[in-house]
Order: sequence, then structure tokens, then C-alpha cells
Amino acid sequence: MIDGAARPDPGQETAIRRWKLGHHVFHLYLLAMNTELPVALRHVLHERWQNLSDVLDRLTILYDASTASMKYAADFDSDQYTSLIRPSMSPPFMSPGFSGELNKDHSTMLALMKELRHTLKVRLRDSRSAGVPDEVATAATALWSAQARNRRHHMLVCERFVPDGGSLLREYFSRVESDGHVVGKE
Repeated sequence: MIDGAARPDPGQETAIRRWKLGHHVFHLYLLAMNTELPVALRHVLHERWQNLSDVLDRLTILYDASTASMKYAADFDSDQYTSLIRPSMSPPFMSPGFSGELNKDHSTMLALMKELRHTLKVRLRDSRSAGVPDEVATAATALWSAQARNRRHHMLVCERFVPDGGSLLREYFSRVESDGHVVGKE
């Protein structure tokens, strides 16, 4: 401990630990999903249905695990978020407009999920889908349900911690717009 530095109280320590650890674990799940999603797309392309079903099952587990890691990350008093966590995501600690939406791995995962969902839905609707086993559709539906649960949970966390829906990124762009600056043009 640095001389004179205030030590966080137990509630603050819990909030910091959960927020950081939960997000670090979440990021590991993102990396695993970004490894599995291209594999799933190749299995669709090459009509390796049993392999695809297995990958979809793993992706469902990863999605549910990522939801659990975010539940863990957000399991602390909302006052700690307002007074400690949210300010740590603003200057001088982070760049203005910091947002998890700017996470490249998360953006990659969302793009790959969108591509897989579209590709698989087209394939399942296609007249040639007679050769696609039922367990592929079942596994795909389970994955999409896990994704929906994850989104619902994220919305609940946002409502709990930021009931007015304020986003640091949206606040930043509103300030930039009101100051007359055009983002990307100086």
C-alpha cells in the first residue's frame, strides 16, 4: 500500500474484484467462441453435420458460461458501480467514450454469430435441407436461445446499474456533436 493512500472498504474490494475478474473470464469465453465459430461455419459449408452439432453444443455452453461470468461481474451493490466502477471507465482512467462495444473480440464474435445464424437458417430452410439431421436444428435453436438469454441478462444489468440508460459512448458523441466537432475530422 502506498503511504497515505486510502484502502478500499470491503464493498469496494468486492465490486472491483468481481467487475475485473468477471470481465477477464468473459473475455476468455469470447476468445474460445471466436475459435469455434469459424469451425462451425466450415462444418456447414462442408455439410459435416455431426461435427457441426458438436460445435453448436460447445458454443451454447460457452454462451451460457459467458452469461454466468457477467452475472458474477455484476453481483455487487449498484452504489459501488455508480461511485467507483463507472468513474473508472472515464477520463483520466480511460479514453472518452469508452464502451465494451469497442471490444474487437466482442465485435468479431457478434459478426461471426450473425454469419453463422444467417448461413445456418438459410441452409435449414433450403429445399436441400432434407439431409440436415434434426439434431443440428435442435443444437442451433439451443445456441440462439443461449444468445437471447445473454442479451436479456445484459439488459437487466444495464437497467440495474444505469437505470436512465445513459451510455458513456452515447454521452461522448452527444458532447462532440453539441461542441460542433465532427468525429474523425479536425
